[in-house]
Amino acid sequence: MTSLDKSSVRLEKESLPGGFLPEPDAGQIRQRKLILWTSIASNILGNSGLVGFNVALPAIQKEMGLTAAEVGFLALSTMLVMAMASAPVARLSDLFGRHRLTVIGLWVTIITSAAAALSFSYGSLFAARALNGLGLVTFFTTITTLVTAVYPPSERGKVLGLVISSVYIGLSIGPLLVGFLVQYLGWRSLFWFTVVGMIPPLFLIYLVKPDLPPTPDEKLDRQGALLWIIGLGLGFTGLARLRMPMAVPALIVGLVLVAIFIFRSAKSKNPVLDIRLFSDSRRFSFSSLAAFISYLSSTSITFLMSLYLQYSRGLSPAEAGMFLMAQPVVQALLTPLSGKLSDRVDAGKLASLGLGVIMVAIVIFANIISSDTNAILLIGAMALAGAGFALFSAPNSNAIMSSVPPVRLGQASGMITVTRLCGQISSLALTTVIFDVIIGPGEITPEKYPAFISASKICFWIFAPLCLTGILASLARGRKN
Repeated sequence: MTSLDKSSVRLEKESLPGGFLPEPDAGQIRQRKLILWTSIASNILGNSGLVGFNVALPAIQKEMGLTAAEVGFLALSTMLVMAMASAPVARLSDLFGRHRLTVIGLWVTIITSAAAALSFSYGSLFAARALNGLGLVTFFTTITTLVTAVYPPSERGKVLGLVISSVYIGLSIGPLLVGFLVQYLGWRSLFWFTVVGMIPPLFLIYLVKPDLPPTPDEKLDRQGALLWIIGLGLGFTGLARLRMPMAVPALIVGLVLVAIFIFRSAKSKNPVLDIRLFSDSRRFSFSSLAAFISYLSSTSITFLMSLYLQYSRGLSPAEAGMFLMAQPVVQALLTPLSGKLSDRVDAGKLASLGLGVIMVAIVIFANIISSDTNAILLIGAMALAGAGFALFSAPNSNAIMSSVPPVRLGQASGMITVTRLCGQISSLALTTVIFDVIIGPGEITPEKYPAFISASKICFWIFAPLCLTGILASLARGRKN
């Protein structure tokens, strides 16, 4: 058990008479603030570059002559590696220390971003983006665990609200900032921006006192990690490229390997991903399912709208970025409030309401998107989606983290990352398949814009009923014990 976990256990169990918690000393307060600010800074800079890549895609496609499917798969590459590495990274943080993994993740992100800026072909850019996902998922996973471990449960919703709000701030400034960078400095400036942006959180994390690994005497289940990595890699690659000859066999083999991984993890003493969390807590399992479905239903909104604004509406990258700000700005403003509210009101009800708002926004998109949709309607729909996600994310994360004991916070944080990434990848993979079927091979040229709008409508009409299943899962989680 780490010093951070011990601190969390003390905060949960060693209260003073009357239910008041002992006051932390000056050193603990300083460590808390440093960890929180590291999380906020890394989330803002990491997510701004991650979402900003969607704005840069048309410029990359034009320079490299990419097909519609290649554009989708390029957007998918980072998320795919993040999902493949998420479970092993969460386990490695328990074996080697969360502070150490956070430092490594930030360095990998900086190096691979520089490699992406210097890429000379589709293959080299794809490889750099994929490895960049490895760095991002490492510090995204470990920094959330660090924050959760050092704050008491009574403040967890508020703190998670701030952390998740920082994600949305990054998503807010990303499209606009990257839009201007791409328009005036070219798409490679996006990656140089990430290189420079990751330096402040790297400096902050070096000021944090390193933690001891929770389980230093245990070993990584290498066979389990390999099953997870290969299974997810084959499964999602097959799903994204269903029209390719080997796609279906790859999808089937991937699903079989993931099933073997789950069976193995349920019986292992030291699993890569503790599947028993699902059987141990109904609230944890249904909260995780709701998270997966929410990201499956909503991730492609930004991807589709970025392409729509630049292709069908002819906007510049900077102008498209301004439109795309509507959703994450609302998320950034409302998430701290919903996170704080989830400390006093049942998080499940707030999250269910949020998913309902997201579903309404998706239905609106499906009905209004055309070659001449009113700009006010588009902004309103994106803002509504942002409000829904603000109501959902922090309360749902609070429900997940509060449904496990302190010594399992690392696994719970890893599970949040896994469900989010698997949902995001499934959304982008499904969108890529629909693009491939409806738009067909080749670049997205003006004569294919009507087909692009048709494909977008199909995506939205698929995502809306999926969002309804997420509402049912959220309601089924039950109240907090």
